[in-house]
Amino acid sequence: MRKLLFTSILMLSMSVAFAGGYRVALQGQRMLGMAHAGLSVFENPETAFFNPAGISFLKDKFAVSFGVSGIMSNVKFQNELYNWQAQTDNPLGTPFYLYLTYQAEDNVSIGLAVYTPFGSSSVWNKWAGSQIVRDISMKVIYIQPSIAYKFSDMFSASASFIMAYGNITYSKDINRYLTGDNGEKTYANLDSGWVGAAGYAFSLAFKPTDKVSMGLNYRSKIILDAKEGVANFENVPAILSNQLTTTAFSAQLPMPAELGVGISVKPTDKLLLAFDYNYTYWSVYKQLKISFANGLPDSVSDKDWKNSNTFRLGAEYKLNDKMAVRAGYYFDQSPLPETRFSPETPSIDSDNFTVGFGYQMNKLSLDFSILYHKSKERTDYTWVRGEGSAYRFGGTYIANAIIPGFGLTYKIN
Repeated sequence: MRKLLFTSILMLSMSVAFAGGYRVALQGQRMLGMAHAGLSVFENPETAFFNPAGISFLKDKFAVSFGVSGIMSNVKFQNELYNWQAQTDNPLGTPFYLYLTYQAEDNVSIGLAVYTPFGSSSVWNKWAGSQIVRDISMKVIYIQPSIAYKFSDMFSASASFIMAYGNITYSKDINRYLTGDNGEKTYANLDSGWVGAAGYAFSLAFKPTDKVSMGLNYRSKIILDAKEGVANFENVPAILSNQLTTTAFSAQLPMPAELGVGISVKPTDKLLLAFDYNYTYWSVYKQLKISFANGLPDSVSDKDWKNSNTFRLGAEYKLNDKMAVRAGYYFDQSPLPETRFSPETPSIDSDNFTVGFGYQMNKLSLDFSILYHKSKERTDYTWVRGEGSAYRFGGTYIANAIIPGFGLTYKIN
């Protein structure tokens, strides 16, 4: 009984708001208006995230940029055979960023980026899949200082150090049948606590003419090693009160590496076109193993995620010296294999459409963006381990999100 109960807890899977895997691509309001295609656009402090080498080409001595987005998303589920229907009731997500750039010397520039590249949450209320997930929340913050060196008027390179901090909370029913003495389902709560780890990044920026720019950026994987997580249980029946007790656990949670290349072109002084390609190394997420401190059996969940691609195309048109309008599209490929989909990671291939607007006021500029995310429809049957048996929980999933955002940038010459 003891072993079967705990092997039925497939724990600590990731959540996603709208992007491939659990990546949240909301790191700049100007670039968001252009489909987040910023690897070769070296014109404001958002470059400290997209391509730190590009800060060498910024014209201002000092600049700071801050922004926030509001994620309004849901995932819908339906199984026509059993007439199961549900949708998530997600809280508003508010990922943010803060960038600072400083031209220290003629050839040396310094940047600092603080941003939230992974995270958000999903809440499934009283649905047929509560033995897989009830609710899940993930928060990850990166702090990335960078130094860039300009070798010539056309070429620069940079190196970055990254400190990552993350926290995950997760709850699910033990299985479909177990209830407490009050008749409510017995469920597990897990909290990883805040975990820190380090990584690195490097980037190249090339600007052969005033009309053409190119960029490359690589960000390393980071493994968040949760060694002191805490698991507790609610609505436990009296007969199991000595087994389902609060316990510590450990697990490793991967933040994948990412490689991006981009090119931007200015056909006219008013029009800017940008294209980015991102390759994310999701294959690092092969398995999730949970080890309990009190000697209970390990919980092992196979993931076998695959590397994924994202293609971005954006445009900006300057109406005059103060106002600019933006638009873009990107296709985001899900890393989940056909046999590994489940609702705690509802990542689906998606089409994404963006619009934006910028207004310049001397040293201060304002940027607004709206992202509309529309996933493909995906029908899946996922094996879920129950007490003493295995069964398949299946249905059709579709995800949508509307994400407005606002940013401020201040520059000192």
